[in-house]
Amino acid sequence: MPAAEIRERFLSFFEKRGHARYPSDSLVPTDDPTLLFTGAGMNQFKDMFLGRGALPDKRITTSQKCLRVPDLENVGRTPRHHTFFEMLGNFSFGDYFKTECIRWEWEFFTEELGIDPAALVVTVYRDDDEAAAIWRDEIGLDESRIFRFGEKENFWPAEAPSKGPNGPCGPCSEIYFDNAPGEPYPNREGLTELPDDRFTEIGNCVFTQFDRRDGGELAPLPQKNIDVGLGLERITAVLAGAPNNFETDLFRPFLEHLEAKSGKCYGADSADDIRMRRISDHVRAVTFCICDGALPSNEGRGYVVRKILRRAARDGFDLGLKPGFLADMVDVVAATMGEAYPEMRAHAAQARSLIRSEEESFGTVYRQGVQRLNAYLDGLPAASRHGGEPLAGSGEFAFQLHDTFGFPADITRAALADVGVVLDESEFEAAMSAQRDRARAAAATSDAVFATNAAMSLRDKRVATTTFTGYETLGGEAKVLALVGADDELVERVEAGAICRIVVDSTPFYAQGGGQVGDRGACVAPSGSAAVDSTASLDGYYLHTATVESGHLSVGDKVSLAVDEAARRATERNHTATHLLHAALKQVLGGHVSQAGSEVSPDRLRFDYTHGERLTDEQLEEIEDRVNAVIMTAEPVVARVQALENARRDGFVAMFGEKYGAEVRTLSVGEFSKELCGGTHVRNSGNIGAFRIVADQAISAGTRRIEAITGQRALAAARLERHQLAGIANLLKVPVDEVGARVGALVDESKKLRKELAKATAADVGKVLDDLLAAAVDHGSWRSVVFEAKGLQMNELQDLLARAKQKLDPFAGVVFVPNDGEVLVAAGVTKDLTERVNAGNVVKEIAGLLGGGGGGRAEMAQGKGRDASKLAAARERAAAMLAEGG
Repeated sequence: MPAAEIRERFLSFFEKRGHARYPSDSLVPTDDPTLLFTGAGMNQFKDMFLGRGALPDKRITTSQKCLRVPDLENVGRTPRHHTFFEMLGNFSFGDYFKTECIRWEWEFFTEELGIDPAALVVTVYRDDDEAAAIWRDEIGLDESRIFRFGEKENFWPAEAPSKGPNGPCGPCSEIYFDNAPGEPYPNREGLTELPDDRFTEIGNCVFTQFDRRDGGELAPLPQKNIDVGLGLERITAVLAGAPNNFETDLFRPFLEHLEAKSGKCYGADSADDIRMRRISDHVRAVTFCICDGALPSNEGRGYVVRKILRRAARDGFDLGLKPGFLADMVDVVAATMGEAYPEMRAHAAQARSLIRSEEESFGTVYRQGVQRLNAYLDGLPAASRHGGEPLAGSGEFAFQLHDTFGFPADITRAALADVGVVLDESEFEAAMSAQRDRARAAAATSDAVFATNAAMSLRDKRVATTTFTGYETLGGEAKVLALVGADDELVERVEAGAICRIVVDSTPFYAQGGGQVGDRGACVAPSGSAAVDSTASLDGYYLHTATVESGHLSVGDKVSLAVDEAARRATERNHTATHLLHAALKQVLGGHVSQAGSEVSPDRLRFDYTHGERLTDEQLEEIEDRVNAVIMTAEPVVARVQALENARRDGFVAMFGEKYGAEVRTLSVGEFSKELCGGTHVRNSGNIGAFRIVADQAISAGTRRIEAITGQRALAAARLERHQLAGIANLLKVPVDEVGARVGALVDESKKLRKELAKATAADVGKVLDDLLAAAVDHGSWRSVVFEAKGLQMNELQDLLARAKQKLDPFAGVVFVPNDGEVLVAAGVTKDLTERVNAGNVVKEIAGLLGGGGGGRAEMAQGKGRDASKLAAARERAAAMLAEGG
């Protein structure tokens, strides 16, 4: 049965049983800083499970896009590990419970999908007699097919009863497919989980029925919930009778594509099979991440995306494929997944462009990794070779190559073995283990969901949420509902000098969001006053971070709030200009442009956007002109609240990766710009005054950043440039309109003089070379020199040694250039002598003697000493090192 049919059958099955079909949430969790990625179907319903949210539906079913990376090393090597996967889910919030849940999952597997009931076994929590009885009495399973395990395997979150965290939790019951039905079941004595070489987990039913409290107390929840997750990839493999998830219609198109492009046959070589499976998994993960707004970068979730992409690229290079092969596979992702996830098709072009750019840059990085490895091997002392013992530091080095360059540890291991060095496996594994721990913490899908914070404390105290009035006014009266101290504890009073967060019943202060900074201003009470430095919102509470300047503030105070009007108006100008910039970028560069981030403050705006190429001066000018044209026509800026469906139908742009409710706030600037936005804006585009781009730069592969200013700042920048240009004209003694020509003439003259200087320098180096050659010592089969020169720069010094190596091969030499108390030092060794004399080691020691440092490759190295008084001793030691090597 095709995966698409299984997905649809599942959703339809539960729709018929009163479940509302909800779309998958983004892989980038919305309003949840505890998660890097969505890793479970329940994530988007976290508030419902915590009992602090409400949805119109108590029964919901979804097919959720998920990403997990803790077991990245196993992907492609095992039958069922993935990074990206789909979780079919059905949920109940205070509605049905264990009986209906177990009955429906059983019906879906055995009746809807036609799986042989005799091939299914289940697990339950050791103390969950209720679930065990339902499986036995309602479903009719023999006790031999019901396995009981402890809290590590059959409780959610795992080990919550003994280790926490506090909060909603409950036992779970897993459903397994038996790949050897009829064979004797495992001996239960000492069994803590079912062996995965025989049993495949295809479903997990979580019964959220307890509130875990201090001391491990499990108190019954007033509202019991159901959270069921079924792995689509696993079910598809089971129904196909496939030995692993990759030999199904979900992955076969990827394997066939790789066979066609690489000329290799899947199944012919186990190492190539692993590479093909890994690429097939990783290209799906990377494509969906990018389409959901998680772009490759060097930090956070972007680092994870880049790491997955580079692993796949490296596998492709090892298969003989060229950079760009992964980008071409985005079409395969779109063909296999686009119908179920149309938003992926909409952003496929962007994903293709970004992946291609990443591949090309990684090709260079990967080659650098090879060079790093060679340099490391060249620098190994002879004593470390053929010793039989693991080399200290080699494991850490192998990990760095693996982590930074995506370099396979087995290649590093083999390269070390070739020169008689044993890799320190324990050191390497320790570094890898630490990295896996970091990945697990970053990708947590359970415990972190229930992390406590100030908002939970406010909710526990039943503090009312805040009403925002800042669209209509910049001031108003309010009541202090709560004060949060520096340690996130609720306090009744704060004194002068203290920093706190103020929660009021209503506020005109805009809370940071949508790229716009939070408002600042003042809070005045009868007994004191505070300066509000920033405003943020959390779960409906507006937190005004403030410094008490006089007197004190207390819970219950009536206060006057006043937003800093000048800062707010400047921010509004920049925010509306950001919308105009976004629209202009799409018009000038193309529809592939998407917002990748923004920051709007009173001083300037910053806009990150997806585009793979540097903008020309003409493009930047056209973008600037288009924005200013809309400013000059003073287009009306209209904000409305309307149904999301209507907004999309009317052409309003939604940011992918953002999660919207049934109703949204739309913002239009004439017909030029239409976006969903909750920020504050000018009344008409003319209020912006002027718009000026001050910077455009790449911030990562496929992503660029524009910085711009508006209003008086834009005018001031133009005035400054005019004054600077006039000053330059005055220095050059030409009219302003002739500055360009005069500067061009000066540049040409400078180039001419540089060429003449280079010729003179080359002649000087040639003369020095003659002196060096004359000073060389003949050792019979090779020659060496320790030489002192004057007036040379480091690049000239390296050129000198390179030319000496050509003239005197085989050769080893060290050259010193003293200058103002410092000493430049460089060493050059022809390749055939590097086994005996290592230039990097020589320079490292000699520069150290001179009070400095340096190093490099075995054939060429350089450094600097800071104590020229030790030059004679350094020359003597250099001569000795060359002689010892010979």
